Amino acid sequence: IAHAGISNITSYWGQGWWGYLYSAEASKNSYPWNNPTLYSQHSPVFHADKVTTPLLLLHGDSDTNVPVGESHNMYTALKLLGKDVDLIEYKGADHQIFARDKRFDWWNTMLAYFDKNLKDQPKWWQYLYPEK
Repeated sequence: IAHAGISNITSYWGQGWWGYLYSAEASKNSYPWNNPTLYSQHSPVFHADKVTTPLLLLHGDSDTNVPVGESHNMYTALKLLGKDVDLIEYKGADHQIFARDKRFDWWNTMLAYFDKNLKDQPKWWQYLYPEK
């Protein structure tokens, strides 16, 4: 399960609130133009073909730290590769899920996902997210 994950360091660098600061500090002044290998080889979306387990992506659609497009990138890549992936967006939620109702839904979603994939008990997941 990935909550508000970064799928492409380059897009995060240009769009996330902390992206450019992260490059200046954590990656020691590496930027897309002076260290393209870092940005491509350490971005999960460039390794989507290696994913072998089911993946649940959770993201607030109003996330100002890690834009929701980061989850969209990974979701699209995994779907195109035929991987087992689900994406749940929380409307109006920022980087953290603070609203009480959304927080309970967030917890239930993760627990139901584990039940489905680790215990082979999909009923709770199917109740929360019926197939359309």
